Amino acid sequence: MMNRNIDKYKFEDLFDMNKVQKLTDSIADALEIGIVIVSPEGTPITKPSNFCRFCLDVVRRSEIGNRNCEYSDSVLGRKSDKPIVSKCLSAGLMDAGISIIIDGKHLASWMIGQVMIEEDMLSVAEQRERAQALKIDEDLFLEKIQTVPRKTRAQFNNIVEMIRVLAMQLSELGMQSYIQQEELAYRKEIETELRSEKIKLELSHQHDELTGLLSKARFDEKLKKLVQDKAYPIVFFAGDMNNLKLCNDVFGHRIGDAALKVVADILRKEAGVDYIIGRRSGDEFCIAIPYGRALEAEDYCSRIHKACAEVSNTMLPPSLSLGYAILKSEEDDLRSVMNQAEEAMYNAKVQRKRKQNIHNDIMELLYQKQYISKKQVAESVHRIERFSRYLNLEEYTVQMLRLSAKIQDVGLIAIPKHIVEKDAELTEKEYVEMSKHTLIGYRLARLYEESFPASNTILQSHECWSGMGYPNRLKGKEILYTARVLFMVTSYSYWIYPKPTGSGMDVAEARERLRQEAGKQFDPKLVDSFLEYLENEEPME
Repeated sequence: MMNRNIDKYKFEDLFDMNKVQKLTDSIADALEIGIVIVSPEGTPITKPSNFCRFCLDVVRRSEIGNRNCEYSDSVLGRKSDKPIVSKCLSAGLMDAGISIIIDGKHLASWMIGQVMIEEDMLSVAEQRERAQALKIDEDLFLEKIQTVPRKTRAQFNNIVEMIRVLAMQLSELGMQSYIQQEELAYRKEIETELRSEKIKLELSHQHDELTGLLSKARFDEKLKKLVQDKAYPIVFFAGDMNNLKLCNDVFGHRIGDAALKVVADILRKEAGVDYIIGRRSGDEFCIAIPYGRALEAEDYCSRIHKACAEVSNTMLPPSLSLGYAILKSEEDDLRSVMNQAEEAMYNAKVQRKRKQNIHNDIMELLYQKQYISKKQVAESVHRIERFSRYLNLEEYTVQMLRLSAKIQDVGLIAIPKHIVEKDAELTEKEYVEMSKHTLIGYRLARLYEESFPASNTILQSHECWSGMGYPNRLKGKEILYTARVLFMVTSYSYWIYPKPTGSGMDVAEARERLRQEAGKQFDPKLVDSFLEYLENEEPME
């Protein structure tokens, strides 16, 4: 199992610093503010962008002023789930600090400011008093402070909000980079462990190290021997495992390897005693049947597809696209026949992709495993559509919420069933495991154009208004409005649905629980609207 450890990372490890620098420079120039990204210890990570010369050349050259600046930086740079806004001690300029938090760790802070708020302008007398306190020449202080950019309080607040949103986006991008790097490190670790075994298998020149099937070289030798022995007709199959890249990208290479083994076992189990089966590379397989016929080849394909459809203990349903061609006599060219088989396999793969819907396939597996109820999901979808229209949301948003309610739980396929079904409070380890399902659902949604708009809503579908949800412990209005709607409505639908795939809660009890969770799990205003909707549209008998 991959053990993630954010503590070994710094901000610079997760981002392209050249791009981050360009971003801060362009924002600073456009908004006429000073910007720098600093570490939690206050050390600058980026070069200061558009820093005010008054601060650099006047205030910081004063011993007292420099000390004041260091103190302000320590206050603004501390970890916080909301912007910290404060005036500098030396000249009353307005500054703000916005934390960049990844997987719960404070990796950096976006420091902005060095502007004068027009409503809070100091008088000349007050400015002279500041200069005296800092032991700075008064005339120099008065001259240089005029160069400081000025903003209204409303303008500054808008800038702070914009930077907060950007900080959230950086946190999300950093999380993705972090997970990718951890998966890469994990894969390298596994590859190191397998290296010695790989060497032994390569020396044996017999079998593929992962699946136990014949290696490509050994398969080619046996196929050549069939031709030499004139075992005509020889049926040659080209096979390609479907969705291996998707499986690797979403669930990790360990799960992808397990899926390859499942397919290899099916190929072996459904084969005749004289079949030759090999793994050519990656997701590609090859099979040869001596003295074979088209009818036998069709039957083999049919049995493989049926066996794949009956597997229910995998993250994604196993699937193999197959194509075959027949070498009828020594007059046929082997390479040409192999090309025909590969072309047939490719066509089968294209046809399957046109019909494929990974979300539906996974949801069907979840229904089969009784992780969730198909009827309960349908009720949630119906309820969220009606409530969305009750809120007068745009049609685009209504349809996006319908889709989100339908597929938000696809990530549960990666979570052990005993954790999903547990009634008691989860242990810390189980909670971490459970929190993965929204991230996996997010990754799956981003793979397809039609589900991409729902990805962020699904990612945040278990964030709580109080900040105690997962995966990123977002709080209040940091959570997308659509995610707040989704979490509340689907939770209620789950509460009132009968056991075993719901809580079996009485409707009156469920509505009272909604009231209790207002301001905790759920947006209190949305709870009021939802209770009003239920009273009008779903009155209790």
